[in-house]
Amino acid sequence: MKRTIYILFITLLLSFSLYADSSSTNKPKIALINVDFQIECSNQLRQYLTSTQSVLLKKINNKPFFLRFYRQNSYMPLWINETGINQNQVTTLFSYIKNDITLNPHGPIYEHYQLLEKSMQTIETPLQLAQLEVQLTALYYDFLDYSIYGSISWQEFKRKLVELRKYRIYANWIEYKPPYSISELLLQENINDTMDEITPKRFGYQGLLLALQQLKEIEANGGWEKLPTSKTLALGSSGDVVKKLRERLEKSHDLNYCEPKIDELFENNENNSSYNKENQAQIEPDAFFDTCLENAVKHFQKRHGLDEDGVVGGTTQRVLNITIQENIQTILLNLERIKWLPRTMDERYLVVNIPEFMLHYIVNNETQKKLKVIVGDKKHPTPIFNQAVSFMILNPYWKVPEGIVQREIVPAMMKNRNYLRKEGIEAHRTWDEHSAKINLSSLYWATYSSGKIKFPYRLMQPPGPKNALGKIKFKFPNQFDVYLHDTPTKHLFDKSVRAFSHGCVRLWQPESLLESIASFDSAIDLAQAEEILKGTESIQLNMSQKLPIYLVYLTARMNNDNEIEFSNDIYDYDKKQKLRLR
Repeated sequence: MKRTIYILFITLLLSFSLYADSSSTNKPKIALINVDFQIECSNQLRQYLTSTQSVLLKKINNKPFFLRFYRQNSYMPLWINETGINQNQVTTLFSYIKNDITLNPHGPIYEHYQLLEKSMQTIETPLQLAQLEVQLTALYYDFLDYSIYGSISWQEFKRKLVELRKYRIYANWIEYKPPYSISELLLQENINDTMDEITPKRFGYQGLLLALQQLKEIEANGGWEKLPTSKTLALGSSGDVVKKLRERLEKSHDLNYCEPKIDELFENNENNSSYNKENQAQIEPDAFFDTCLENAVKHFQKRHGLDEDGVVGGTTQRVLNITIQENIQTILLNLERIKWLPRTMDERYLVVNIPEFMLHYIVNNETQKKLKVIVGDKKHPTPIFNQAVSFMILNPYWKVPEGIVQREIVPAMMKNRNYLRKEGIEAHRTWDEHSAKINLSSLYWATYSSGKIKFPYRLMQPPGPKNALGKIKFKFPNQFDVYLHDTPTKHLFDKSVRAFSHGCVRLWQPESLLESIASFDSAIDLAQAEEILKGTESIQLNMSQKLPIYLVYLTARMNNDNEIEFSNDIYDYDKKQKLRLR
């Protein structure tokens, strides 16, 4: 009953306001009956928005957009219908904002929502109703803008990448603007459908939201404390710091309940003779570094891309002391990065996650295969972009890039005239592998050391056991001349941090990827390819179905066991990308 009276009251006020002359005239104020309520509101909005100093746009950013938006849509309201305020639409919008765990509760969007939720209880005049209409549209605009584009300052980040060039570090990150028009999204009737449409579906976005929820729950329960500085902790250690380590790992869910086996510890301890039953009875079980705690440390190390040795040395202790707030910020940052990755939905594709040092082969949104990779080092960062693998070369020649010739080959030859022969590298006049070879025995290499004079020949390493590209090269033509390839330095895949290349991506078990491609591409005959690989003839195989590949930089993710994993920020991009308050 109260709501009905409220709606009638607003309707009457609006009607009187629209069809009343100024107080200086003698014409009576007439309230029209049986008129369309939304048309009435449209006229009211037109009057208010086109006035010289519109009170409707007070404290609203991007005023030109809203003036243009309402004008182009005949000033029809989005949030008012024949019954007054469209409560279902407003409630839905408020619910999304209220439940968005990525939003800062002290940011402008959340505070604007709280203000409007409160002000809705005090609407008494047509002007206030019109103000609410525009304010709700402004709130929805800001929320859509945040949901689509996030809060990374890409312009500032790109400026920082350019600054690296003075150190001869050429870092590249191509972001892909999400393909949406906020003007069109505002007009869509179903907010649920709109939010579903703009929410990223790939690259682990939903998993990261779940990870963020888990961390926020831990934070609400007190988070974890930093460990005091201590010497290396390992199986057999004891003391208060071990107890604090146990508490820390319990908080992050790395340590599940496990009964400490004190007797076993004393039996295995090298200094067993220094202990006695009295000592054993006086020490708390939680203060012992037992096998349970060792396994928990290994689990933590695995989740953070560290060597899984179960020993808490300097590096592991530093990562343990990263605060939960810092972890939350890392997840928020990676959620924002995903918003700027391509939104196309491929049936099958490859993802190289650079800081994870892994390649993922994905079919129908399920990871079918994971292969270790080696990526560019800090001075030669692997670029972030996407393309499509279109052909492969078996037994490839390595055509040495000019930059490597100038920075590495020339200095090496100045020190050792036999360097090229030792590495099996040939000189040609052109990049044609079958062109005549050039004898460089009389070349004065110091001429090219400064880089001012261009090296006149093309250096190539033919197929063979020393070839830097190994046995297979997967090509996805791009402006950076980056590709996937095999490598003879297999031992580097045993390391947890694998940033050793000049920018290209070295692939562990490239034959496995070849097998996967042959499974869906009839142009690739696996048996024939395997036979070619036994020899040294360089052969190019063209694919009939291109395979999209995405080189990304995600330092946080949720694994298939619903565990949060973090990677080392190898290029310091986490530090360079800052989130604006939204």
